[in-house]
Amino acid sequence: MEHLRDLAVRLAMDEPVGDDLPMAAAHALTRGIDSPGLRELAGLSRGQSREAVDLFRQAMGELGSPVPDERGARLHLMRQAAASIVAGEGDAEDLAHEIYCQAVESRSPELRSVADRFLELYAGWDAAFDQTEKATAAAKAAAQSFLYDHPA
Repeated sequence: MEHLRDLAVRLAMDEPVGDDLPMAAAHALTRGIDSPGLRELAGLSRGQSREAVDLFRQAMGELGSPVPDERGARLHLMRQAAASIVAGEGDAEDLAHEIYCQAVESRSPELRSVADRFLELYAGWDAAFDQTEKATAAAKAAAQSFLYDHPA
């Protein structure tokens, strides 16, 4: 289901995913994820991307995980980056920058403070280079706070 959610986020961000959707649906069906729209989507060919997008939206709704709007997609990406920081996966500096960028691009007033906090972390990283553990700990604390304040 996670792969389907990732495709939904990419679709919400206006990335071209139509040609990938029939194969993703077929793989989901083999993993036991099923809905009428997903079955129909799996039967489409690569050249039917417009129909694929419509069926994908239908199938995601049937599965209880509708395609988000752009703001929801950005929040999803921010949550993924924050969860990676908390788990110690990936480069915390790069992930902090990702959270900052998504918050700014959302143009959402309620995410302005999140953008400011992660920009502060990212911008101060070089100054804290000799204190990488402290910078990583600060990013982890900010990520945990973000996840608490913005649950899925």
